[in-house]
Amino acid sequence: MKKANLTPFLYTVILIEGYVVLSSELLAIRQTVPFVGSGTDTVSIIIAAVLMPLAFGYQSGGRFKAGQHFGRFMNVRSKLIFNLLLSALILLPGLSIIFMYWFFQQFLPDLGIDHRLIQITIYCLLFIVTPVYLLGQTIPLVSNYFSKSKLSEITGKMLFFSTVGSFMGAVFSTLVLMSTIGVNNTASLNFILLALLLLMLSKKKLSETSIFMLAIAGVAIFINSDTRMAEMKVVYNNQYHLAQVVVEDGQRHLILNNNWSSMYDDKGNKYPYVEFIEREVIDPIRNGTEPKDILIVGAGAFTLGFEDEVNNYIYLDIDPDLQKTAEEHILKNKLQKNKIFLAEEARAFLARSKREGKKFDFIYLDAYLGGLSIPEHLITQEFFTQVKDALKDKGLMLTNFIVSPNFEGRLSRSIDNTLRSVMPHVSRVSIDGKYHLYNDNPNVLINMSYIYRHEENYDPGVIYTDNKNTIYFDKPQRYEDAEEPPNKQDNKATNGSAPEQAEESP
Repeated sequence: MKKANLTPFLYTVILIEGYVVLSSELLAIRQTVPFVGSGTDTVSIIIAAVLMPLAFGYQSGGRFKAGQHFGRFMNVRSKLIFNLLLSALILLPGLSIIFMYWFFQQFLPDLGIDHRLIQITIYCLLFIVTPVYLLGQTIPLVSNYFSKSKLSEITGKMLFFSTVGSFMGAVFSTLVLMSTIGVNNTASLNFILLALLLLMLSKKKLSETSIFMLAIAGVAIFINSDTRMAEMKVVYNNQYHLAQVVVEDGQRHLILNNNWSSMYDDKGNKYPYVEFIEREVIDPIRNGTEPKDILIVGAGAFTLGFEDEVNNYIYLDIDPDLQKTAEEHILKNKLQKNKIFLAEEARAFLARSKREGKKFDFIYLDAYLGGLSIPEHLITQEFFTQVKDALKDKGLMLTNFIVSPNFEGRLSRSIDNTLRSVMPHVSRVSIDGKYHLYNDNPNVLINMSYIYRHEENYDPGVIYTDNKNTIYFDKPQRYEDAEEPPNKQDNKATNGSAPEQAEESP
């Protein structure tokens, strides 16, 4: 075959390689979220584990010479085939969610490795660095088949097709494939493409190497199949969530990215933190004459306010598959007409609401699934300022943070500092009434709710000092509005039996 006739073939090889590298990078980012979170710190480690080996792969591929390698003779073709086969073999466990559960939740903890940055680093070193290094050699190896007379033109075209492949791996795999066929099947496609590349490069289509590669692709398809996902109680696995539904003792639980998000049963029971919000905020306005406007950031399974047919709800979440899943598997019913679900990013929605002058009587922040799954952009001063600006006068904001109840650890203190810098005089309440005051373990985390009541013309008060003390102007002068003196009410509250405490949500 003449070299000129090889040109479309070679560019196809380069394009597919570019797709597989970028798609594998994004799959690694997406599939490690349930175990190490989605912060920029973990994402940066994965990106670094792709870019640097890719650079070394370019250099190594350019220096390759036909000869003895690993105890056998290799030319350019056999080197490409070897790289594809070894890359697929290493990526096979690295892109399998079933293997990841064992690796992150059993293998590494059994070794005493529980720090998430160390975990993701080990994962990248074992399953990302080598495949990317080998695949990165593809462009310089393939360049041996091109004419050297038009080097600059050929180099530009090779980089073009490689970048187009990377573009497709970045955009097509996430926006199209992950949302339609699922993350698991998107991973299987990468192995099909690697097998296709190897067959394209092989002289003998049914050689031992080809059969071995097809076997790897077959195993990948099997372990990432929808049947295997169903055995793990997975109802969908898109670019946002690995969603599982578990039924225990009649309670239907929605688990998102390995975090127990929502629960509902036929009696209307919900997680204690949801029942706390309903008892304190929803029940008093459930039978009001004028409907209130309520915004829920973090829809979960739409259990909060599900039975309320009076007030107007907007549930906000970035995952468009949540409503169908919640209605079919958790609620067993459709959302009422007074409830709207918007698959939109929270800060974008709040920015649009401000432009449109839309404000709310109650905003509930429930997008914080756990210690590892705290969206970084929803924990800043700027975000809380957006929330504050979206509250009506006398409007309420409540949150659900899973943090240390007694401020052990930097996270709980920093969240408190940040929130109070925007919304002074908030209340901080333990949902189960326990604060673990004598426990120094920063890993003891429970559902904590911040409560803020917004006032347009708010008087923040002053600081009393020995030099300037105006408490005699500020303290109540009479108790005409109280049914009983406060001290009598307190005595009645403390002398009775203690209320039954709700169990902690998962």
